[in-house]
Amino acid sequence: MVTEERPDGLQAWSELCELVDTVRVALNRQLQAEVGLTLAENLVLCQIAMAPERRLRMVDIAAHLNIAKSAVTKTVDRLEGRGLLIRQSDPGDRRTVYAALTEQGIKTFAAAQPAYLRSVDQHFTGLLDRAELLNLSRTASTVLHEQHRATQ
Repeated sequence: MVTEERPDGLQAWSELCELVDTVRVALNRQLQAEVGLTLAENLVLCQIAMAPERRLRMVDIAAHLNIAKSAVTKTVDRLEGRGLLIRQSDPGDRRTVYAALTEQGIKTFAAAQPAYLRSVDQHFTGLLDRAELLNLSRTASTVLHEQHRATQ
């Protein structure tokens, strides 16, 4: 059986997908072991922690993380159940719901960040030199810019 060689672009795309999947699994596993948060939970907490008043509309969390609103809802449900977030209704628009950090959520997020940074370094950035990181960042920026331009 003869197999044709993959085009360079398809090979690069396949390797990028495998890289992202592999690193996400490693980060998720390490965060759960060290601080009891999934990667998704940490990312949601991060978005809310960086927002004004440490609260963010559910739809904005989904947009920032580029995930479905239903995935945000499930993650917020788990975090709310653990006392890390609360839901707040907008008095001006009852359809709008915010997720807001509790005091425990602020403490948990602050404690999780060193573990997250260590994990990213261990499984990704620490494996590349500065030139490789800068090149990767430029490449990602170029593709993202073109994707955003095409969707506007």
